[in-house]
Amino acid sequence: MKCVEIFKTNVSTSEEADQVINAVKKVLPQAQINFDLDDCDKILRVEGISTPSGMVVSTVMELGYYCEAIPDKVCTDSDTSLKDSENSWNHSFNENKAIWGFEPSGSAVLAKELFLQHGVKEILIPGFGYGRNAALFIKNNIEVTGIELSGSAIELAKEYYGNDVKVFHGSVTSMPFEKKTYDGIFCYGLLYLLNAEQRLKFIKDCYNQLKPGGWMVFSVVSKKSVNYGKGRSVGKDTFEAAKGIEVFFYDVEKIKEDFEHYGLYNYFEIEEPANPTTTFSFLWISCNKKQIT
Repeated sequence: MKCVEIFKTNVSTSEEADQVINAVKKVLPQAQINFDLDDCDKILRVEGISTPSGMVVSTVMELGYYCEAIPDKVCTDSDTSLKDSENSWNHSFNENKAIWGFEPSGSAVLAKELFLQHGVKEILIPGFGYGRNAALFIKNNIEVTGIELSGSAIELAKEYYGNDVKVFHGSVTSMPFEKKTYDGIFCYGLLYLLNAEQRLKFIKDCYNQLKPGGWMVFSVVSKKSVNYGKGRSVGKDTFEAAKGIEVFFYDVEKIKEDFEHYGLYNYFEIEEPANPTTTFSFLWISCNKKQIT
């Protein structure tokens, strides 16, 4: 399924437009790209199965031009689903605030130990939430950048932890938001909220933003968890937890299938508290990107 992203620029000539198109094609070789220079906003259109707006903006701006994504993009029904998900999370954070408390997840504690062991200094956290896991890494002198779909969660993070951490507001389906690479990536939970195509792209995008020798950690809900099968079934091992929120449950075979090309290093079961009386079973996954020799 294709999506068209629209960008406002200050590109004024056909020669400049060709320069931008060639640069964007280098990072999005399968995309269809064109300009409307007659429009007052000098519109750049990028059409593809997945169009990471952050990457388009950074690519154009590196050439010295202005570029801004226009929110009224034209997409398939998946965009409606994304908006439903964003609205659902905004409602949840507005109603419940720090819904999981302020203690980091057990998965984050294990990731912190792995990162410190291997000298990781700078990490990306897709699914930043309101920052409870990020706070642990920052406390241990690891620099953090986040990605978060919910604007309400980002505002809570600022309230609880200040404005020092850079957080990109958007969906991980639009990764990468920048060309920067990281020593480590930590993702708690988010992966299982994506559909099959999105999961594979997300894993690949994370791996591509990892420096050689870097580590990435994912924690995903397991088919052994007590909440498996709860809610309306919407696909294989996938259940609707709320409007716009569908949860995919992993097992070991699916981990091997999804991560086999991305430095899969280790995986094991871990229990994570869902509330004071209930725990959910997760699978903790670590991957290592080989050094270039």
